Formats: sequence, structure tokens, C-alpha cells
Amino acid sequence: MEIAFSNDAISAEYKRWSCQVDADDQCDTRDTIGVLDVLRAHFLIADYFFGKESGLGGIGPRDLNLLHSAVYRQFVAYSGLAKWKTSYEKAATLVFGLVTDHPFHDANKRTGLLTYLYALHKMNRYPTNGQNNLEDFMVEIAERSLTKYRRMKDLAKREDDADVLFIADYLKRNSRERDSRYYTITYHELDRRLRDFDHCLSNPHKNFIDVCRIHRVREFGLFGKRIEKLVTVAQIGFPGWKSQVGKGAIATVRRQTRLTPEHGVDSAMFYRGADPLNALIAQYEGPLQRLAFR
Repeated sequence: MEIAFSNDAISAEYKRWSCQVDADDQCDTRDTIGVLDVLRAHFLIADYFFGKESGLGGIGPRDLNLLHSAVYRQFVAYSGLAKWKTSYEKAATLVFGLVTDHPFHDANKRTGLLTYLYALHKMNRYPTNGQNNLEDFMVEIAERSLTKYRRMKDLAKREDDADVLFIADYLKRNSRERDSRYYTITYHELDRRLRDFDHCLSNPHKNFIDVCRIHRVREFGLFGKRIEKLVTVAQIGFPGWKSQVGKGAIATVRRQTRLTPEHGVDSAMFYRGADPLNALIAQYEGPLQRLAFR
């Protein structure tokens, strides 16, 4: 997957680390999160908050072995039998490892939260608890203070890995099946998707942006230089490139560009390749920002 960073230095640092991980990430499966997934989450957070007060004090892993160790927790087995049976348990042990083992110089709780949300995304589920609750939950994991919950106290009496089992139960209880007819996406990602279909976003002005069809012509006939002419087909609200696009705006864009199932472009085709981590960061900007100070 092509990763779009807005900061060149962060992009270069991501490439430096990612090239040390096998491109065929064996940890990335249908129900587990890969090493590259976690790296991408961390560096996208760094990119999103770069230059802000809630930026990172240090970027990247402290040690790649620590990161591998946190990710490999999902695959622990004894006598050939997997320790963690469900997708919830696998996600829970990974989040616990990221938040408590500190594989990164900074933003371990933020990377843990984004990984938590991405795991739910892969399960086709959506969190039902509020953003403040999720923020507090990451802090409670980091501080090992989950014993404030009665269910955790009961688990701790009979289970050695009570923290992980409690987080897994929390993931399941505080989520629901996602409406798969709509996928979250940022304006930046939307522009990239539209360009695959000879459309784009252009001319942001006064909190609006134009949706345009790209018309390619030759400047001086058959042998002239090819140039692009933009033809505006719609206009939508525009809070910023890294913000999440609302359902109404997506519907307008797809209708006006004729990128709909009726015209041979279903949601799977339209969203193909879009990185859900970007949209999750935009959607959960508040808690991801506040965790920098907790």
C-alpha cells in the first residue's frame, strides 16, 4: 500500500524503518495486525500531529525487536496450541504490549489506541463507547489500573493474563458490527481515489472545494503537449485535507462523478487501496491529541 505523508522527513524515516521489515509481513493476516501496520499507524500519527503542540517527542521504534515482540504476542502458542483464540484476544494482547512495553520513543498510548481502532475496523466492527472513554481506557492500560472494574477484579482472581482477557472482553462489549456500505476516508485519500477515475478535488476556498473531472487534451493538435483541463462537476464542504469526509459529501461526489454501482463502480472498487488509518486518525483526533499529555 502506498503511504502518503505530508512531511518529507517523516516519510523518509518511515521508509528507513519499514525497509527493515519483510514486505511479505507474515504477521498481517485476516484476524491479526502486522508489524508494518503498527509502524504505519505510528508514523501516520507523527505526520498528522507534526508541528502541533501535541507532536511527538521522538519518532520511530526504540528497538525493532521490541516492536516485533509486541506484535508477535498475537501468535504465542504452547505445544502447538495458540494461546489466544479469538480476534478480540489477539488484538487485546497486541494493544497491551504496545501500551505497556513502550516499543516506540513516544506516542505508545496513541499508537495503541489507533491499533485498537484498526483491529475493530478489520473485524468490520465500530466502537460504541465515547472517545473520552477510549482515551481513559488507554491510560488505565498504561497505568495497570484496570482493577477499578469489577469484571477485571474477578478475572484477576483466577487468570494469569487477566489484563489481556479483560481488554478482549472490553473490545467485544463496546463495539458493534459496522455498516459496510460506507467507509471512512479523508479528503486527501478521497482525492487519491478520484484520480484513479480521472477526477480530483481542486481549488479549496472558503471551506469548500471543487469536485472536478480531469479532461486531458493536446495543446496544439495531435503533436502538442498534453495538458489537463479541470471541469467542475460539484462542490462540497472542505474543513481540511486530513479531515474525514462525511457520508453526505461522499454521496454527492459519487453521484455527480457517476462513480456508483449503477455505473459499474461499487464501494469495493471505489475505496480500493484507501488507508483506513488516515480516516481513523481524523475521526479520533481529540483523544489521540490529548493522550500526548497523559
